[in-house]
Amino acid sequence: MKKNLKFFHPFLFSLYPALFLYAYNINVFRESVLVIPLLLSLAFSVLVFLICLILIRKVEISTPISSFLVLVSLSYGRLREPIEGINLNLGNRFLIGPNEIILTAVFVSLVVFIFLVFKYKRFLKNINKVLIFLSLALFLIAVSNVAFLEIKLGRNFLSGFGKQNQTVQTKKSTSDLPDIYYFILDRYAGDKTLKSYGFDNSDFWNFLTGKGFYVASQSTSNYPRTFLSVASSLNIEYLDFLTQQTNGGGTSDESIVTPMIQNNKVIQFLKNKGYYYIHVGSDWDPTRSNPNANINFVLSSHYPFADEFTSGFLRTTIASTVLKKIFPEDKTAVSADEINNEHRSTVLYQFEVLNQLPKTKGPKFVFAHILIPHPPYVLDKNCQPLTETTIDSRSEKENYLNQLQCANKKMKATIEQILSKSKRQPIIILQADEGPVPIENPISSNLDWKDASNASLTEKFPILNAYLLPNVDKNSLYPSITPVNSFRLVLDTYFGANLPLLEDKNYIFQDNQNFYKFTEITKKLKKLLNL
Repeated sequence: MKKNLKFFHPFLFSLYPALFLYAYNINVFRESVLVIPLLLSLAFSVLVFLICLILIRKVEISTPISSFLVLVSLSYGRLREPIEGINLNLGNRFLIGPNEIILTAVFVSLVVFIFLVFKYKRFLKNINKVLIFLSLALFLIAVSNVAFLEIKLGRNFLSGFGKQNQTVQTKKSTSDLPDIYYFILDRYAGDKTLKSYGFDNSDFWNFLTGKGFYVASQSTSNYPRTFLSVASSLNIEYLDFLTQQTNGGGTSDESIVTPMIQNNKVIQFLKNKGYYYIHVGSDWDPTRSNPNANINFVLSSHYPFADEFTSGFLRTTIASTVLKKIFPEDKTAVSADEINNEHRSTVLYQFEVLNQLPKTKGPKFVFAHILIPHPPYVLDKNCQPLTETTIDSRSEKENYLNQLQCANKKMKATIEQILSKSKRQPIIILQADEGPVPIENPISSNLDWKDASNASLTEKFPILNAYLLPNVDKNSLYPSITPVNSFRLVLDTYFGANLPLLEDKNYIFQDNQNFYKFTEITKKLKKLLNL
């Protein structure tokens, strides 16, 4: 075994790209997402090594060639990035794009590498020794970096994390329960912000009120980021306790709240009451699927087994290019960017699923986090796919408003379908998690909300928030109700839960290195918005 250790470098090299990518994105994902990429990488390196060994029949030659192929294949996307968008026409007959250029360069390099390996076979022992030390060094550096960042984030050492500090008390439920739909349209701005953009959204507001919705016209987001807002609304509480549990809030780790999003109080309550939980997944990992759901609707892609991190990792390898050749893209895949195509396809798929769900036997709780008008901008106002050329020719505001109008169009059709097909009038909560990242009054790329201007705050915080609550006096609602109180109102009204409404508050965090260092801005924001 000791004698053969010098031939292990293809396998060690194969582990480095996934570890590197995870370290770069460690504030978004948990370590569990590494399992599939590492296993796939290791399996690929074993396959490459065995093929080389069968063809060459000499292990000392097969291993350096295997390492070359493994590193190139698992770093293919990185090699492709610098020449993305380059297309050469040869006599108007042959189109040479990035893939052709990279594959030609790789082939030439491989031929040269194999030639040198065979020419200098007498040095193979030393070459393999150098490669095993190099691969081991890269592996240890990557593992140490991940371990250091995990310790720095401190998320695996939090004591008592996730303890929910309020127990939901209930009365005996009735057998005739209404279906409940909870729709989150990501970054859908409130009326004040839209008017500041010169956009009149009265057609959509009038549609909602015409269908019996109460539109909370002065509603604002409790937090300026999705992961905080969704965790708060689904757990019907503010997140102040996380400041202490994260050593004063000084961490960039978004994934701390993922368990709160996936195993939240609302789901626990409704499932205990006999609700069938249907989760319509987004392409954001915390809401892509939910292990607590009775059924998850997740769009199948080239990587049906993959979470968001694994999909991102595979896009950096040659797997993405190979699979595109084997499986043709769908008709909406007009973008050169695979992420844009997945985003567009997921959004359209979610609405397609939602239109079928009213037929499903209830009582059911349907959750859908839909990432529009959130960028990337991939749909026009009629929900037709956009190319990068068209997107780039328009301003950020124009792209945002077009995608918002697409959300209106799709949401109208979905609500019409739900109301026409439901045997009993359902409960529908339609709201945004946050407003747009300020377009007219930008903040720093470091998300320094502590230094955000008043104009940035008034652009960011107003959100869409509308309720269809059957047999409820609309006087029990009020214009400035915020998402933290949405399910307090529903659970208390329809199920007799002992959940008094909280004071509606707004918080900012310091910056993207201090996500849980909160500052309350409620009074300031009310003054700015003239509420």
